[in-house]
Amino acid sequence: MAAPKLVIRKGMFLIQGKVRACCSVQAIVAPEVRAVLNEHFMAEALFKRSLYSGTWPAGALAIPPALAGPVSAFLKNDACPEIAVKTILAGQLHQGANVWEMMAFEFISKIAFDNFAALVQMIGEMGTDVVYAGNGVAITNIEQFDADTKAEIEALTQPAELAA
Repeated sequence: MAAPKLVIRKGMFLIQGKVRACCSVQAIVAPEVRAVLNEHFMAEALFKRSLYSGTWPAGALAIPPALAGPVSAFLKNDACPEIAVKTILAGQLHQGANVWEMMAFEFISKIAFDNFAALVQMIGEMGTDVVYAGNGVAITNIEQFDADTKAEIEALTQPAELAA
């Protein structure tokens, strides 16, 4: 399965007699993943401004210093869109009031895509056994894990002269 990709297009366009800074984003995924997304996850929210407007979560994409003010203003603005699986797959266009708003939309789209990529990874794990071993280690190939464990136990139980 190919990794998902986010296609970002930016430009200045004449819209209703006014030049606007526009940014379009669209996620590209393998057809089999798209089928699962279409069937079960189209309404899943990938970015909700209400979750980010108060504080910035640890581990989220760091806001570049030049965008700190514009992103903060964008998150407080009603023009800040929410991004769902449906919209990121179909392609979402934002007409910004200025170039900074366009850049802020691009930034939040990248956060939404990171969330989308996590969802796609989960879909790839569906139908398989995943064993969580603690400390962030997930084991997805149980048979290989069992074989490795058995080999390690055998290596530890053999006398030192036989192991060498």
